[in-house]
Amino acid sequence: MSEMTGKSESIDWHNLPQGDELFRFSFEDGRVRGVSLRLEPTWQAAIENHDYPASVASLLGQAVAGAVLMVASLKFQGRLVMQFAGGGPISLLVVQVTSDRRFRCMAKWDDDRLAVAGDHLEDQLGRGQLVLTIEPDEGARYQSLVPIAGAGLENAIEGYFQQSEQLPTRLVLSATGDVTAGMLVQQMPETGGIMPSRGAAASGFEHVGKLMDTLLGEQGRQEMRTVSAPELLHRLFHQEALRIQDVARVSFNCGCTREGVGQMLASLGRQELEETLDSEETSELIEIRCDFCGSLYRFDRVDVEQLLTSDSVAPAESTRH
Repeated sequence: MSEMTGKSESIDWHNLPQGDELFRFSFEDGRVRGVSLRLEPTWQAAIENHDYPASVASLLGQAVAGAVLMVASLKFQGRLVMQFAGGGPISLLVVQVTSDRRFRCMAKWDDDRLAVAGDHLEDQLGRGQLVLTIEPDEGARYQSLVPIAGAGLENAIEGYFQQSEQLPTRLVLSATGDVTAGMLVQQMPETGGIMPSRGAAASGFEHVGKLMDTLLGEQGRQEMRTVSAPELLHRLFHQEALRIQDVARVSFNCGCTREGVGQMLASLGRQELEETLDSEETSELIEIRCDFCGSLYRFDRVDVEQLLTSDSVAPAESTRH
């Protein structure tokens, strides 16, 4: 997409994509930059085979939006894995996003504990940490640990940027089981990597941050979910020198296959597989459900024998629920 520059009235907002894209933008001659997105059908497809409670879907959706925004703001080729793990009723949130903006996600929780949990982040996730892993196609794997603290997931992600990237960052996330949305802005360093503490760049970031503060209440978060990303940018920054730098598609892609699941089963060995088939609970059928997309793969005795005697997995039916 060609770069679009100027105040709001010089940008044709109606001709910008309104679907599941992310928008990279900047202010003040690039000294403050940001990314905004809103996902609806893509997010719904990611969780359609899961019966997530509302609070789980909300936190997982926020994690997805946060991870995609991070990938869009970091310059690397490869995969980012974001994992929140703690001792709360929601014991695990995992999001994997590739540098070409394909994601998959999963969550684990305890229904009984969740039913009596409070609304604060620590009530739901417990005293855990954000584990952020960057796996580049070339080069060393990088991992950062950030405590889960503050009022929301955005605070933990902001903590990563402050700790690992030394970039002042503001982030707002909002999600339900139908929509997930987010916006991230950052103050950029000057030449030589120096982060200005005063001057036009610092004041510009502070001003943009105050505008983003209007999204922090329930009304603002609802607005993020109900209007498109371009419309939200227009409403917030219509008086600013805003530049739309790039528009990119976001997609859900799990990547699991029957062949891959079959190879995993074959690695368990004949004895374990036969004992599983003989178990009364399995009814002579091994069923494996993907934690990420919910696809269900079934293997009977014939399938298992083929797995153990062949290098390939016979093409049999997989079922999605």
